[in-house]
Amino acid sequence: VEALGSGDVTDNATLELNTGGDFDNAISGSGKVEKSGDDALTLSGANTYTGGTLISDGTLVASNVEALGTGDVTDNAVLELNTGGDFDNAISGSGQVVKSGDETLTLSGANSYTGGTTISGGTLVATNVEALGTGDVTNNATLELNTGGTFDNAISGSGQVVKSGDDALTLSGANSYTGGTLISGGTLIASNVEALGTGDVTNNATLELNTGGDFTNNISGSGQVVKSGDETLTLSGSNTYTGGTTINDGTLIATSVDALGSGDVTDNAVLELNTGGDFDNAISGSGQVVKSGDETLTLSGTNSYTDGTLISGGTLVATSVDALGTGDVTDDATLELNTGGDFDNAIGGSGNVVKSGADTLTLSGSNTYTGGTLISDGTLIATSVDALGSGDVTNNAVLELNTGGDFINNIGGTGRVEKSGDETLTLSGSNTYTGGTLISGGTLVATNVEALGTGDVTDNAVLELNTGGDFINNIGGTGRVEKSGDDTLTLSGSNSYTGGTLISSGTLVATNVDALGSGDVTD
Repeated sequence: VEALGSGDVTDNATLELNTGGDFDNAISGSGKVEKSGDDALTLSGANTYTGGTLISDGTLVASNVEALGTGDVTDNAVLELNTGGDFDNAISGSGQVVKSGDETLTLSGANSYTGGTTISGGTLVATNVEALGTGDVTNNATLELNTGGTFDNAISGSGQVVKSGDDALTLSGANSYTGGTLISGGTLIASNVEALGTGDVTNNATLELNTGGDFTNNISGSGQVVKSGDETLTLSGSNTYTGGTTINDGTLIATSVDALGSGDVTDNAVLELNTGGDFDNAISGSGQVVKSGDETLTLSGTNSYTDGTLISGGTLVATSVDALGTGDVTDDATLELNTGGDFDNAIGGSGNVVKSGADTLTLSGSNTYTGGTLISDGTLIATSVDALGSGDVTNNAVLELNTGGDFINNIGGTGRVEKSGDETLTLSGSNTYTGGTLISGGTLVATNVEALGTGDVTDNAVLELNTGGDFINNIGGTGRVEKSGDDTLTLSGSNSYTGGTLISSGTLVATNVDALGSGDVTD
């Protein structure tokens, strides 16, 4: 390095430096500088030569961004950039680039070197997707990608990747870096689940996941997560991001109630919740929600999604009548409605419906579910005879039938049945409920002597018995009893109803003087 003395060098042809050490002479001119030999040589001058640099062997260290002049660099060995600033020389060749030192260095050239990049210290900023050539990147410090496009170099190492700037950048490599990812601006698109390595993601802008598979990285930050593409993606991390989730296409599976952070969810495709717990994010959009898995999941948000709900496993609990949006519900497991109000979504499927909680809930849809209904608490009002599907009803609280028509479901349980409203309702099932029957309005028709279970009947409107046999339930209330049909019916209870008795057809047998209550009898 002392061979050229201590003065400046004017290079108008070729200067070959086959040595190691620190060459601090300033180099100018139109010529080329070549680094040969196995040693590590440092250029520390502010050089202005224009003929380019060839690194044919060893290591050439540049300790400032002007050290290699203004020409292109052909790197067939190792170029080490131990400096900060903007290095805009184009770099080609089969060699490697190393970023060392604590400073922040920007590579802004369209580079084509193939030997890979190592970041051992500081921050290396790439302002275009070609800035780091075509080789793998070993990042043991910070790699900042301030650009858009597709960055397909594989990234490994213990360092962090930062996405900055307003552009949309795609990471498509199978990356293994462990230092985490920071999205400070624009959109970072991951086209496979390994694209962001294994570390946590701090998302303060937009993270778009256009891939399928299991994304296990934890996601935090103030930004938004977007699921795009046709594939099925699982989020299994414990995530705390607050900017919301948008599902544009495919299926997004959440395996914990924290998987989608704390923001609202815009579901325009399929959101599958394969978890238990309380999911209180508000869900909107034109998409479908699927509850899968064996656990019990509660939806407590005020949701407005429109494409319906599928319950394929476990129990889905709705704590408000808006929790399942506005679409139809296909219930192939258990739907638990722990709420009051009017639930008008149509319910189909092979599953059962459970009414829990102390509130009064109305089912007003035309429902076809077949797995039966359990009323464990509160009051369940059916405003049509189809409201409870076609399965048996286990009523351990209050079932109110505010409708007309023929209700053929069998009713069991310890609860009470109430007939309300002005219409005529027929109970034709073989019922075993024990909590009694209240007729508060209209006409309740029993087509067999078991239709009203085994409890007492409080008749404050009209009870029509269109059947034969022995009706042993006690009847009270202010209403009327009517015997219709051709059969012979026996009343053997001690009855106290006051509204009178009408025998319009058949034979009514009273086995005691109280059997027909205290009102007039019209025979």
